[in-house]
Amino acid sequence: MDANLIKLDYDLRAKWDDIIIGVNGGWTAIPNLMLKKQGELGLKAVELVVIINLVRFWWEPGNLPFPSLDKMAVEMGTSTRTIYRTISTLEEKAFVRKVEESGKPTRYDLTGLVKRLKEIKNNAV
Repeated sequence: MDANLIKLDYDLRAKWDDIIIGVNGGWTAIPNLMLKKQGELGLKAVELVVIINLVRFWWEPGNLPFPSLDKMAVEMGTSTRTIYRTISTLEEKAFVRKVEESGKPTRYDLTGLVKRLKEIKNNAV
């Protein structure tokens, strides 16, 4: 295993102890830029939390996340309607794009968000 990955694993465990291991464990990597520029991006708190939950299921590049929005609503302590409305708003803002194919669960493409973050980063020079 790469030394950097070993250190990352050690650091994560040192910070979070065993809550990131095993059943109900795990962690999600979020770019700091998204958090720092939430206001500039025009993201309301609920929109940011929905994005973080979508990212939680985006395990590999090219493999779009397809979480259950009903389950997301329960986990966030809000209504399914709020989640659907929030995703519609994120679509209007071009951060998220729904990908629907017959016989497959709806997937969510975050390319628009990544593109916008790249623009912000490049303009911050």
